[in-house]
Amino acid sequence: MAKQLGRRPDHGEDDPLHALRHSAAHVMAGAVMDLFPGTKLGIGPALRDGFYYDLETPRPLGPDDLPTIEERMREVVKADLPFERGQMPRDQGRRFFAERGQDLKVELIDSFEAGEGAEGDVVGTYSHGDFVDLCKGPHVDRTGRLKALKLLSLAGAYWRGDEKRPQLTRIYGTVFPAQKDLDAYLEKLKEIERRDHRALGRDLELFRIDDELGSGLVLWLPNLSIVREELETWWRKVHHQRGYTLVYTPHIAHEKTYIRSGHLEKYGENMYGPLLLDEGGGSSGGEAPRQRFWIKPMNCPGHIKVFQSRVRSYRELPLRIGELGTVYRYERGGTLHGMLRVRGFTQDDSHIFCSWGQAQDEIGKVFDLAIEFMRLFGYSDPVTYLSTRPAKRLGSDELWDKAEKALADALGVREVSYKIDEGGGVFYAPKIDIKVKDAIGREWQGPTIQIDLNLPERFDVTFVNDRGERERAVMVHRVLFGSLERFVGGLIEHYAGNFPLWLNWEQVAVVPFREDSLGYAQKVVDALSAHEIRVHLDQPPLADMRERIREAQHRRPNYIVVVGGKEEQAETVSVRPRGAIKGGEERGVPLDAFVKRVTAERDAKSLPHDFDPAAAEPSAGQATSE
Repeated sequence: MAKQLGRRPDHGEDDPLHALRHSAAHVMAGAVMDLFPGTKLGIGPALRDGFYYDLETPRPLGPDDLPTIEERMREVVKADLPFERGQMPRDQGRRFFAERGQDLKVELIDSFEAGEGAEGDVVGTYSHGDFVDLCKGPHVDRTGRLKALKLLSLAGAYWRGDEKRPQLTRIYGTVFPAQKDLDAYLEKLKEIERRDHRALGRDLELFRIDDELGSGLVLWLPNLSIVREELETWWRKVHHQRGYTLVYTPHIAHEKTYIRSGHLEKYGENMYGPLLLDEGGGSSGGEAPRQRFWIKPMNCPGHIKVFQSRVRSYRELPLRIGELGTVYRYERGGTLHGMLRVRGFTQDDSHIFCSWGQAQDEIGKVFDLAIEFMRLFGYSDPVTYLSTRPAKRLGSDELWDKAEKALADALGVREVSYKIDEGGGVFYAPKIDIKVKDAIGREWQGPTIQIDLNLPERFDVTFVNDRGERERAVMVHRVLFGSLERFVGGLIEHYAGNFPLWLNWEQVAVVPFREDSLGYAQKVVDALSAHEIRVHLDQPPLADMRERIREAQHRRPNYIVVVGGKEEQAETVSVRPRGAIKGGEERGVPLDAFVKRVTAERDAKSLPHDFDPAAAEPSAGQATSE
């Protein structure tokens, strides 16, 4: 049986550093108010790796202000002031913060429901010294505990995420129990900066986001387009082998489709449209009625229509429908982030239509495929969560019971340890979430598997069972890559730009020692090209050999091959694997042996030879199937 490991950590009060970081956010906000009287307080939560506070300050803050704010924080830490909890009736709390000009806090009090920062008609506060904030805690006992702290950066943030509201200044910081922990974290931040996919994307000419074309819309440049082509080709092959039917669905659909699916009601603010289009026409000469169409935010309705293209028999099930389908969703400008958060992206959506008797087995097969996907790319420590029914949901308890049991049983058969995320399912489905770690130990959202309890009902998705009766089909929704844009952006950071050979846009660079070696260099190129290896010939007239090698290294090929007179005479090559330290060159490698080596590495889809996930830390709750 699967082992349940308890509720999913949300980096809230269960996090041992939550109280420390929440307290640091308060100390920072108080420091800003001391230095910039008239500052208005927004919110200041603890995060997984630190904290932030959103503030409306009398003047714009810049990076040069951070050391001053940090110094004031250290004075408060040195004073070792107690954090004191208080309570006020709601009306008194409104007056208290209104008298101090804290209208954002007043708005928060007005928006509270019981259990959301208010206890009935009572609101909680925390104070240290003269600073008082609306807060339910928790905090550490004294400011003196915040010794290893650092302010990190500034950003803009709209109040309550609404672009129509004031833009506040968000100050990010972090704090740890000891200085050695802070120093280690700051070193990790340097590594994260070195791997930033936006910077690597510019340096390696991978992608571009052009504001004139539109924010959040990715231009895949030729180098990264090769990576995508290889991923898509492999994805299609894997799915054909596993019995999926691959389809294509339109980019727009009539409004009635999204009314029926519930997307306009539940998701309309994130959809693009409506588009007013002429529908039909005719020869009567009258003006054709204009119909409302929307750009698709999801592929699900199209796949349902494929399933319903004719009456389906139980003998056809399970029917696995897959698509690399591009969708568009409106994301607020402040949330966009390179390729990781965009407005137009391609999802590797698949929907499996089956009976309840087949659901467990199909979910298990998807889970196995998901783990296979993550291992191939070098992601480690998969942690599995079973997200159960939320308070607000569609569907009967009986359906939710069946869906949750099918997911749990699929994990149980495989003896996978998983954590329960109580209430973490979406309104229409329980789900399995898989989180994985990258090369430097950061957690990423991996594949998800859902049983949709909404759309089969709304679209009356049925099949004819073995008794000749119409039966409601089960619809399993899953993504493995998720968004190709987000997945590939994550790969850029995971590999630090050093892609495995099977994906790389340039697999081998050939550098002739002198111009008279160009003929043999071309022979090497031809031998590799004959095996469909992507190879680049660096022409001698452009620069001397050392400069050409440096230029080739910047392009990140997996191998640099140097050839001269000796190599030509012996029909060998000198091979420099990417990332090899000085003296790491392999001399006298027979040309045919090198071609076989590179071809074998490509076909095996091996991880990069310079890939080092040593920095990744093991996580609790690792899947036992790992």
